[in-house]
Amino acid sequence: MRDLQDRGFEVGLHGLKHDGRLFDSYQEFDCRARRINKHLPAFRAVGFRSPLRHPNPEWMQSLAVEYDCFFDTDPFEPMPGGTMSLWPIMIGHFVELPYTLPQDFTLTEVVGERTPRIWLEKADFIARFHGMALLITHPDYLSDPAHLRMYQEFLEVMCGRGGFWHALPRDVAEWWRRRVFGPVESADWQLEAEMREGRLQVAGRHN
Repeated sequence: MRDLQDRGFEVGLHGLKHDGRLFDSYQEFDCRARRINKHLPAFRAVGFRSPLRHPNPEWMQSLAVEYDCFFDTDPFEPMPGGTMSLWPIMIGHFVELPYTLPQDFTLTEVVGERTPRIWLEKADFIARFHGMALLITHPDYLSDPAHLRMYQEFLEVMCGRGGFWHALPRDVAEWWRRRVFGPVESADWQLEAEMREGRLQVAGRHN
């Protein structure tokens, strides 16, 4: 983890167990939340994503995180729905960063796509409204050479487009919080001005 962080990547927490039981009861959540909060500083992590994307924003206020991630809209999730927003939003004390592009599993295993067409079409839609493009991928699904080529093609096309801020989720969350609560420093103010004028979109990354 230290090596990844030293090379510019970010480490976040994904619960304690991928068993879908984080929100079975408040007692179970509270027990796990205490352990999660202990791990956050040890991992130098400020972000969270619950296993299987089961949300409970009210209970999650006890997590010492700066941001959480949930889909803007996804009917294929165990709990379908989403934030219905192309932009970050404040939920209590943390920023909610919506995944605005379909995750790789949904696209390749559920929908059966073999090209980045849907990702690119959604990215075009997001750009028209100056929103945030955030995508979740999984190394096990991308171990399939066909899936990896699809992801690589998407990244190559996006890199060729330019005109966006390629940022870590923690940086987007910090900027959004300053934007909401202000005041912001001159560099952030210039970034905000470019966003308002439609010259810049935000592109997040989170693996």
